[in-house]
Amino acid sequence: MLVAYYLNMSSNQNNNSNSETPNKNMNVNIGDKAPDFELLDTNQEVRRLSASKEGLTILAFFPAAGSPVCTVEMCNFRDTLNSLKKENVNILGISVDSPFANKVFAEHHNLNFPVLSDYNREVIEQYNVVMPSLGKLKDFKVAKRSIFIVDNNSHEIVYRWVTDNPLIEPNYEEIRTIIT
Repeated sequence: MLVAYYLNMSSNQNNNSNSETPNKNMNVNIGDKAPDFELLDTNQEVRRLSASKEGLTILAFFPAAGSPVCTVEMCNFRDTLNSLKKENVNILGISVDSPFANKVFAEHHNLNFPVLSDYNREVIEQYNVVMPSLGKLKDFKVAKRSIFIVDNNSHEIVYRWVTDNPLIEPNYEEIRTIIT
């Protein structure tokens, strides 16, 4: 039933890989300084992007904890995390769900990386990855499925991928190429 809901939801949205969606906010692009942020993790501890000083950080914005495509995406990152740690790569999952919902989601799927709550939607605004409505939930702002890779030494964006279609997963091979 959720899959049917998401299929219906995406019928009015386009797949825009590397989208340059017009918005009142400026896009965060490759070469730009990554906007720093503080968000709560599943234990309600504050996590700050700038706390990572070495390697790379993958910011994986996703629309909704527990939804089918978001689950597949986060589990794909979970399953490749051990090899990513050898490459000195951190992953931060980010959604607008509460820390409580994210905790249930992360524990249920044994996610081995922080899942952060942007419950006030400030970070999705900073990164200009706001999906203005989720299906029939008009004006219910969530994160567009998007990936930013940040160089923790320079704090610059080295990779950007954004889609307007919540059913599209990122190109994992392309991400792997960037981080190796």
